[in-house]
Amino acid sequence: MEDKRKRGLKKGYTTGTCAAAASKAAAAAFLTKQKVKDVEITLPTGQSVKLPVYKCEIENNRTIASVIKDAGDDPDVTNGAEIVAKVEIGVRGQGSGVRGIKAFQFTVHGSWVTVYGGKGIGIVTKPGLAVKVGEPAINPVPRKMIKDAVREVLSPHPTHPSDGYPLSPAGRGLGRGGKSGLYITISIPNGEEIAKKTMNPRLGIIGGISILGTTGIVEPLSLSAYRHSIICAIDVASASNCSEIVFSTGRSSEKVAEQILNLPEETFILVGDHMGYALKEAKGKGQSGYPSVRMGGGKKITIVGQFGKFSKLAAGHFETHCADSSIEFEFLAELAEREGASNTVVKKIRGANTARQVFFILKENGLEKVLKTACEKVKENSVKIAGTRNIDCVLVGYDGEVVIKL
Repeated sequence: MEDKRKRGLKKGYTTGTCAAAASKAAAAAFLTKQKVKDVEITLPTGQSVKLPVYKCEIENNRTIASVIKDAGDDPDVTNGAEIVAKVEIGVRGQGSGVRGIKAFQFTVHGSWVTVYGGKGIGIVTKPGLAVKVGEPAINPVPRKMIKDAVREVLSPHPTHPSDGYPLSPAGRGLGRGGKSGLYITISIPNGEEIAKKTMNPRLGIIGGISILGTTGIVEPLSLSAYRHSIICAIDVASASNCSEIVFSTGRSSEKVAEQILNLPEETFILVGDHMGYALKEAKGKGQSGYPSVRMGGGKKITIVGQFGKFSKLAAGHFETHCADSSIEFEFLAELAEREGASNTVVKKIRGANTARQVFFILKENGLEKVLKTACEKVKENSVKIAGTRNIDCVLVGYDGEVVIKL
């Protein structure tokens, strides 16, 4: 089997690209009464891509088309999801509640097109995101992609000689005076189940997943996508007026923090290996182009993690993925030596295989003060990055216990 690392990882398409493709296919089938096998979509980058249409059904007054999301080699939970677009003609004001929740509306040659979020599309319930509270979680770039794709189908279509609007399948216009138009409902049949595996519930997006994407392309193992999720979480915490945010290096540590800190759920942000990035963004020092101040002065940041990540942070490595940094055994050995550890213990630390092993060596030899020193180093380094001294650190043990809190 060919090694993917040699040939390069395969890119995929965002939910936004798939929603635009499904909408375009359904609109084309609605107007021409012919099934569509594939559609060409122009991405925000200007690149054109062709996506296969999984399903295309034509009925008297509506059409349904769907596209299966292909995330390429990215481990995306939405990979394989069916993204469905239903197009139907209707009278203004009769769509709400029947088709879902209105997302946005646009016009083509004076006829209006209304897009709804249907089954499996999440609804925004907390401020701070790019979409208003109460609206379906279809982000701005995908909204534009859907609008552009549908307009591309409707704009060149022959018009009715009497009223000048695009023809419906029955050979009549969409309606004089704006009384009727097209409804497009975007849905994902298993979107609510998929959403349970995402950050959506914590971000206040309920009932389904989000239609996302800024470039239209899914980059395998995307660093930018993960960092974008951190930005969104910080913005939600800020908009929710949280007085404190909690950055955790892993889910196990986060669970402990949730138990010991009486804080709302939007306070807790899983930053993984990107603690440095999160600290910069929290104080508006990042390069994301987002608002210059997120959490504002005086708000507390609590950093929570186990000893493996903390040992890297203590040594000054704030991008802690194994590819970007390694455990500083020499650094830990020097800390132990300063705290009076015996030569035998120092040698064991230098020869350890994992930070976990060092953690238990220190515990077994009564050297908890080394763990405290490491936490102090984490705090000291974090203060330099975030530009605030209002930072706490919580070191979590491997059995879920709080080892040090300072």
